[in-house]
Amino acid sequence: MTLHLNASESVTQKILSYLESLKKQGESVEIIDGSLYKFEKSGILKGLEQVQNDQICSSEELLEELAR
Repeated sequence: MTLHLNASESVTQKILSYLESLKKQGESVEIIDGSLYKFEKSGILKGLEQVQNDQICSSEELLEELAR
């Protein structure tokens, strides 16, 4: 589940505190800010565009590119 939050500073702090307590109990919680969300979203959209345009490469090609 993804949750987008628009709240006052005090409410936001209470929610973040609660989520941190869940993480300490071993629950799976990921907290990202707006800029990271936008970055991840743009990467996903770019990847989908590449798939639609048949501009994908194999994992071997990717590893070769990263090794350069």
